[in-house]
Formats: sequence, structure tokens, C-alpha cells
Amino acid sequence: MRVTFLVQTTIGLRACLGAVLLVLAGAPSVAADPAPALQEAVSLFESRRYPEAAEALRKIAAANPANAPACHYLGRTLLARNDAAAQEEALTWLTRAVALDPANVPYLAIYGGAALQQANRTRSISAATKGRDAMEKALKLDPGHLDAREALIQFYQRAPWPIGSEAKATAHLADLRQRSPNRAIALEVSAKTNAKDFSGAFALCDSALTKDAENYTALYQYGRTAILSGQNLERGLTCLQQCLTLTPPSAAAPAHSYVWHRIGNIREKLAQPAAARTAYQTALQLDAGNRQAGEALARLK
Repeated sequence: MRVTFLVQTTIGLRACLGAVLLVLAGAPSVAADPAPALQEAVSLFESRRYPEAAEALRKIAAANPANAPACHYLGRTLLARNDAAAQEEALTWLTRAVALDPANVPYLAIYGGAALQQANRTRSISAATKGRDAMEKALKLDPGHLDAREALIQFYQRAPWPIGSEAKATAHLADLRQRSPNRAIALEVSAKTNAKDFSGAFALCDSALTKDAENYTALYQYGRTAILSGQNLERGLTCLQQCLTLTPPSAAAPAHSYVWHRIGNIREKLAQPAAARTAYQTALQLDAGNRQAGEALARLK
């Protein structure tokens, strides 16, 4: 049976292997095997030296197929290639890591995100339920794993019946709101913009900013909503510029590189190409891996 549904990743890792993996991409590393070879391979992965990391991890996994960390990191390294063939192989390795260490919360969360991304690509209800169940198990083991909770909220909001559930999304969102109000704001605003309810999105941001004029998340989301709607661009620009004077509240919040990328978007909409180019260049100076800024700069006439 096949269904069509959307999964947005945050693994913020926050950028998207489907936006679920954007949320999870930035997940903290799990404890590495003490063996120096594995430590070195993980270091290569964390330095984004993916081809070298993959080669090193393949050797370790071949020598010891029961090495769960090697399987996990090899899967994550392959995910970073962001192409269908690599993602298929990545899921095999991530599945093996979970089988070897079924109570490891980060393994479950990353595997779950990869399965949901595969479901988004292949329309597989089996992959969707496996990804959902892995995320739910991760939360049962660690209710404070916010990346998994955020991914599940997005899944339940967007997946069709019978695997989607507005009630479950609402329950997870209520828990997230208690644990991390800023992440909840970002999700709620995104839900409004996805539904093209831009006035509702602006209202959520305004409400948060009334309580705290320096709410980084609300400022960023106001700017993002201005870009998506084409409305309130000048105020959106002011909000984003204010973000640059503040420290992101958590690792899950958009870094200043992404704020500069959004500033570039607004400058383009305001017909200010020179200022947009400078903004994109600044974004890349702060983070050379900011693919969105790089693509925007390349498209800019």
C-alpha cells in the first residue's frame, strides 16, 4: 500500500533530509568506541570530510560487523550525500545499528528520521510506520529528546489518516511547549505558513514578541513569514537584523548564517540585489556549508 505525505526535517539538523532530518542532522554525537580508528573516523564525519569518513567506517564495519557505532556513523555519513542511492544504503546501516543497540536513543532517532525521509521519497507506508515507531520508542526511553518529539509533531500533522493524527500532534506539541517554548513557536508558525495562513503566523510572532521583544525565535520566524508571504518585508528585515544582535537560544535555533541568508531573501524581494549578494556572501563566510545561501548567491543576477 502506498500513500502520499510530506515530512518536513528540522535533525537540525536546522536544515532537511526531509525536514525531519534537518531537525536531526545536528543531533549530538553518541559516545564513540574507544578504539582510535573509530574515534578518527567519527572525527572525520564531524569535520564533514564525508568521503574519508565513509572509507574509514566501511573498513571498521567490515572487520567488525557488530560494531554498532561504526554502523551508525556510516549510515549518517551516507545520509550526508543527500542522494537516493546513498540514502537507501544509509538506512541499511542505520537499521543494523538499531538492531545491535536497540535502546540507544540517538540511534533510534536518526534511524527514524531516515525511515520517514525514505517514506516521503517512495510513498511507502511501511517505512512511515517504522520511522514513526522508532521515534516513539526514542521518546519512551528519553521523553526529553526534543528532536524526536519535533519530528513526530511534523509527521503526525502532515501524514494522512490513518497514520497521521492531529490529536497526537497536539499532545506532542503541548509537551514540547512545556520543555522548549521557542521550538514550539517555530513549529506553530511553520504550521501556519504551510497552510498559507500568514496573518495567523504573524499574529503568533507578535504575541511572543509582546511578551519578550528579544525573542530570537519569534524574530526569525517573523522574517521568514515575511519572505514566504511577501508581506511586511521592512519589518521582517528589522526583525532579522535584530537577531544578529542576539545569541541563538539553542543549537536547534537557526544560526546567524541562516539569518543572513534570510536577510538576503528579503533584500532580493525589496529589489536590492547588491545588498542581497552581500548578505549571502556573509552567510557563507559564517558557514561554508550553508547550501541554501550558496544556491541563492549562484542564482542572483
